Amino acid sequence: MKIGIVSPYDISKTGGVTNHVLNLANELSCKGNEVSIIAPSSDESFKLKHINFLNVGNPTLVKFGSTKASIAVKFTSILNTRKFLLQNSFDLIHIHEPLVPFVSLCSLIFSKAPVILTFHATFNSNWKFRFWGFLFKDWILKSALKICVSKTAGHTLKNYGYDIDYKLIPNGVDLQRFKIKKGSTNEEIRILFVGRNEDRKGIKILLDAFKIVSRRHGHVVLNLVGEGVSNLADKHEDLPNCKFYDHMEGDELVDMYHSSQIFCSPAIENESFGIVLLEAMASGLAVVASDIEGYKGLVNNYENGVLFKNGDFEELARILCEIIENRDLINKLSLNGIHFSKKYSWNEVSQDIILNYEKKVKIG
Repeated sequence: MKIGIVSPYDISKTGGVTNHVLNLANELSCKGNEVSIIAPSSDESFKLKHINFLNVGNPTLVKFGSTKASIAVKFTSILNTRKFLLQNSFDLIHIHEPLVPFVSLCSLIFSKAPVILTFHATFNSNWKFRFWGFLFKDWILKSALKICVSKTAGHTLKNYGYDIDYKLIPNGVDLQRFKIKKGSTNEEIRILFVGRNEDRKGIKILLDAFKIVSRRHGHVVLNLVGEGVSNLADKHEDLPNCKFYDHMEGDELVDMYHSSQIFCSPAIENESFGIVLLEAMASGLAVVASDIEGYKGLVNNYENGVLFKNGDFEELARILCEIIENRDLINKLSLNGIHFSKKYSWNEVSQDIILNYEKKVKIG
């Protein structure tokens, strides 16, 4: 099949949707399909092996409610997208976050090929989203297949005003990339956070909890990694054994996972799936996460991770101390997490997507 995959977000920056798109494209290509990615990129030299890439333009950082995203907002990005779609005869177009301006939205409108849609996001009900959904409802309904990466993302479709059937196909994880390397373990207990410096990611909750943890366990280190995270260093310079790092990519990020024992995601809202939890499990970390809906679908409490009450830094501190003091519990959560993550290998997820392509789209 000749497949076009569309993402509205900066393809050169790590993120949940971006990782999904790149891994899916790679799997489709390895299975003998001709794949193109259409997306903005802040890195003009960005290229992919065996995958055609159209950079529709340099993205701009835009705020969406409680989060920020780098998307293409210039008029030229619309023209570039439309031209590329018209010049290529795709068997199907797979659009991620189809209602995000402008690349995904334009692909939804201009595509002449059958359209597959994947919805990733979770957000609270808002009249603006409902109105936006109403404007493009006809195009959404005409699509050949609607996919949601989680039940939480599926429920969010109602916030656009849609009561439609969808196929549940989760995010995948690159097991080979995060596979534990021999000799990569570290006796020093390290807690890892990976995410942007946004209120919804719950960094303040984790820092408040770590103040309690560090008083009881002075040897434990907390590493925080993500866009804008280093800006917090000066404000918390009095917090011992707490290190702040900016956005990481590739092996540098994987090494950070592999040198840690505990992963903590204290997000307070708008997490539909939690790909970072799967990456942490695949890396053999004991996962601790808030009990928001998007995380409860992945974490079986005290089996492959531990959930704490959303926003409760004291309970988070108690759970972190419990894990730090119990090596057997760390080992149990680690082994169960590795086993659980295998169900989400990209080989399995991509095969499910391909089967749904074939059911919904007639080729030739």
